[in-house]
Amino acid sequence: MPKKFEEMLKEIENDILEMAELCIDQTESAVNTFIEGDKEKAKHIRRRDTAIDLMEIKIEDKCIKAIALHHPVSEDLRELMTCIKISSKLEKVGDNAAKICKILLKSEYEGKRKNQILEVMKDYLITMIKNAMVAFKNRDEGLARDVYNMDKKMDELYEELYRCMISKILENPSKNLTLATDIIFAAKYLERSGNIVASIGDRIVYMITGERIKEEELEEILEKKS
Repeated sequence: MPKKFEEMLKEIENDILEMAELCIDQTESAVNTFIEGDKEKAKHIRRRDTAIDLMEIKIEDKCIKAIALHHPVSEDLRELMTCIKISSKLEKVGDNAAKICKILLKSEYEGKRKNQILEVMKDYLITMIKNAMVAFKNRDEGLARDVYNMDKKMDELYEELYRCMISKILENPSKNLTLATDIIFAAKYLERSGNIVASIGDRIVYMITGERIKEEELEEILEKKS
């Protein structure tokens, strides 16, 4: 591998890790602000989403430049294509954090939105992102597969929260409807981000092995049917 190309790859990898840290901070801040009901802070967090958008553009441009200049093949090409995909997915995670702030800003409910399951979902999502980045940095196929499978727990947490909030609404619709609905929507954005991070795990496995987890699952289904 030419030294210049190796340097470009390393720079792109570092950009991915930096972008992930921005997404972690944005997710943490968005959910905490949503819970506290701080609308001024929510406006500030939404404005910060631009930094994540710009990171995606920068990473894609660097990847395209590396491909154009060095014509990589096999593992190197897979890595660059994976970096483009990961940056696009991280940008969506950042968007979802901003949308949680938007729920707060549009809500008629005034006050705090304490919810233990929502906080667990936030912490779990952050763990997924961190694990995905460790898998990416260390080329850890096993950990990348674990990240992919962690999404099942995130789905279970959302379903649990959804049931709790529906019960609250049924108990006292006039009192609980707005608050419970806000929490359901915020949790849904976290659940969607969990799906996105799981797909990052899938992409990292592809980067390392050339195989997709989703393709393996499909093959298993077809084998059982045959």
